[in-house]
Amino acid sequence: MSVRTFSNAIIGSMATFLARYPLIAPVIASIAPQLDHLFIYANETTDGFPNISRLSNVTVLDGREHRGDLSANGKIYPLKFVRDSIVLTLDDDFIFPPDYVQTYCDLIAKCGGMCAVTTHGGVFPSNSDWYFERTHTFDAIRSVREMHLCSLAGSGTFGFDQRTLRFDPDSFFAGVMVDLRLSMLAREQGLPIWVLPRPEGWLRHIRSEGLWEKFRASGLTHHTEYARKVDWSFSIYRQIANSALATAGLTPADLGLDADLAHGLRTGVTPRLWRRGRISNMKRIEYLDILIQQ
Repeated sequence: MSVRTFSNAIIGSMATFLARYPLIAPVIASIAPQLDHLFIYANETTDGFPNISRLSNVTVLDGREHRGDLSANGKIYPLKFVRDSIVLTLDDDFIFPPDYVQTYCDLIAKCGGMCAVTTHGGVFPSNSDWYFERTHTFDAIRSVREMHLCSLAGSGTFGFDQRTLRFDPDSFFAGVMVDLRLSMLAREQGLPIWVLPRPEGWLRHIRSEGLWEKFRASGLTHHTEYARKVDWSFSIYRQIANSALATAGLTPADLGLDADLAHGLRTGVTPRLWRRGRISNMKRIEYLDILIQQ
């Protein structure tokens, strides 16, 4: 099947599956008008997919005609047909606000492409024994008052410029860990992942079980094996953030960074949200429970 290619555009890329089809029409309606084009990778079948023919800027890729069931990796597959563009990878269970795309594009442009952007993100402890350990989580539907920095982005709310974050989509298809791969690619290419400030409920979540719940219930997954090998220390992300800001000719104040984070970038003192505390201790208890049960 021939697929139209795009360059120098604003592109959304989403994956979905049969169980989400009854819910997906309002999701598409909320985001498609904000984009030059939206790709949707339908993993299992397009049978039962809602009629969206009125939206001329949406392409639905039937997984049966491409790479089969790719699960969450399906949101990466369409990038084979996109180059030199602003890309937003999207989950299929959010209602996106009308200023979503413009907010992302404005920040990416302000940073000269030297960043990735997310609404949902987390901070790993410096040494992580379990993929789901966090010192802090920025929940997509919760308010964030000032700009923050994270080490793990949620790929369902991820934005970047292909001219500064480069990768081969085919490299994603061995195992499903889109969040981790995108976050590591940003790190390797010197791009901080900024967490957008926003009011409560800026994104609305349609409650349904997804991969996060499945993997978390599975205990020690392949994500953990990968995460254990990485030094997640703030000092590494401080260097990335300071270098990217300098390249873009920006200061922390220009981006409205959280004051504690800005202090950490300036002095090297680890910000409070990057230190172990109550949240990481609770996650540690969960991890130990998993070990006991195995």
